[in-house]
Amino acid sequence: MISLTPVASTKVKEIMQMQSPVPVALRVAVVGGGCSGFHIIWRLKTRTNDTDELLDFNGLKVAVDQMSSMYLEGVEIDYIESLEVRDSSSIIPT
Repeated sequence: MISLTPVASTKVKEIMQMQSPVPVALRVAVVGGGCSGFHIIWRLKTRTNDTDELLDFNGLKVAVDQMSSMYLEGVEIDYIESLEVRDSSSIIPT
């Protein structure tokens, strides 16, 4: 299944606290991208679906739908901040 680094979960929780209303979960999903294949997306959500798999990473709730779950096996989400970049990244196993 998917994993989040402690840095990523901390940063997402910080961003969530700045929102109004405060989201209850981070939704991570895989969507079709046409010719370029699948894409991993993440959105802050104020509610989850009954069919979602809910994961907990250091107090951060992450919602994953059933279809996306099979494509996210082994994916790790990280947050990188340096002088050159401030970004999230997905590490996808080959």
